[in-house]
Amino acid sequence: MQNLVAFKYLLQWLGLLYAAEGRPGGDAAAEALFSAAANLPPQLPQPYNYMPGMAESALSHEPHGCADIVAAAVPLIRWFHVTDSLQSIGTDMGSKMLVAELLGPDGMLPHDEVRVGLFVQCPHLDYTTRTHGAEETYIILAGEACWGTHDHRPVRKGAGDMVFHPSFIPHRSRTYDKPTIAAWRWSGDIRYEAYACDG
Repeated sequence: MQNLVAFKYLLQWLGLLYAAEGRPGGDAAAEALFSAAANLPPQLPQPYNYMPGMAESALSHEPHGCADIVAAAVPLIRWFHVTDSLQSIGTDMGSKMLVAELLGPDGMLPHDEVRVGLFVQCPHLDYTTRTHGAEETYIILAGEACWGTHDHRPVRKGAGDMVFHPSFIPHRSRTYDKPTIAAWRWSGDIRYEAYACDG
């Protein structure tokens, strides 16, 4: 049987981060995370990682003070290839990102109204302009990337920073010498079908 303590701590910690966001979507994500942590099943889906070591590498770069909570849970996480769900992302770009949906319609734990997960973007990658129906908040856990929208110049974001995107706002992220790892949450229109990427 899996040791679910690390996964439970991860859900609770992410819940605290999103509870501090100050938006209704963050509150909804926090409530869902706390509920999931209190009602864990006896077994999680089988973990999977097509880039072993990449999440751990990202967490080693100027990490958030509690990033060890994420590191402890990494071996339990099912990472998926983004092109499996988001076909508008090309395979070359998609192969340089890790995405985990911890909670959501396609998540390790089911939820109908929010998606919450983890995201890793490899170094030297321009994750080109994308839009989606969901409003989105990233919380950077380690590493760095430059984030911008169609009407704002890219700004470097590091551990502890939040990046908020309203519904359908075009946005992009670019890494240079370091990878980045972040928590993410979607609320509102969380359908993957409402996502489009020009890359």
